[in-house]
Amino acid sequence: MRTFLIAIIIGVLSFSYAPIRAQEEQEASRVLLKGIGGKDKWDSTNYILFTANGNDAKYFQDARRFLINTKSGQARFEGKTNDGNNVVSLFNFKTGKLTKLFINGNEVTQAGSKTSEHFTRVTEQFKKDYTFLFLPVLIEQPETKTGKTSTTIFNAEKLNSLPFQLRGGASGEILFNGETGWIKQFVDKEGHTYLVNGYKDIGGGLFLPTTFTNLKNNEKSIVFSTVAAFTEMEESRFSTL
Repeated sequence: MRTFLIAIIIGVLSFSYAPIRAQEEQEASRVLLKGIGGKDKWDSTNYILFTANGNDAKYFQDARRFLINTKSGQARFEGKTNDGNNVVSLFNFKTGKLTKLFINGNEVTQAGSKTSEHFTRVTEQFKKDYTFLFLPVLIEQPETKTGKTSTTIFNAEKLNSLPFQLRGGASGEILFNGETGWIKQFVDKEGHTYLVNGYKDIGGGLFLPTTFTNLKNNEKSIVFSTVAAFTEMEESRFSTL
């Protein structure tokens, strides 16, 4: 009888914990979206242009540029390889499919090994850069796994700490202000700590984090020198050089 009662109590507690956990996750997501200007502002943004520098880039020089359609997943990459080749890649980051690839102004056949190699490097760099800039939005996505929110003190400021795991991407922990929703620290799965030095208004009342300073390795730091949001864009930017 005693064992039966214990089982019932555990079952009740587990059942009660589930909705509480879900409420905590929803609240954290709501606060993070508040930090970027709110869900409505994000949903009304169709195109975002950003230039990335740093982030321990293996294949491309700084000032690499991306233009994305947040709805369709269409993307345009412009950058220069470390050996001096200019690369333009037109692809879809949601489907992972390449549309066209240009090297030094010449279109390269998609069947070639050079195309596959360059596109793999472009998508790898895109995921690294994209994860930092859109971290508040990615954590809100339903496929993202999050843990229990706790509180901590950093620089005399009370912050919420939230562990997360993105689908097929980064994992770690973020520390954010529970009132403003602004992320103050990001600790990745390797234990690298990044200080988030402010958010930038990129247009239309949308704010995104643009400077991540790695405390141990400055080569891993990343700065988005240009970030701009648009409601309209020439579709040819995703189909021609």
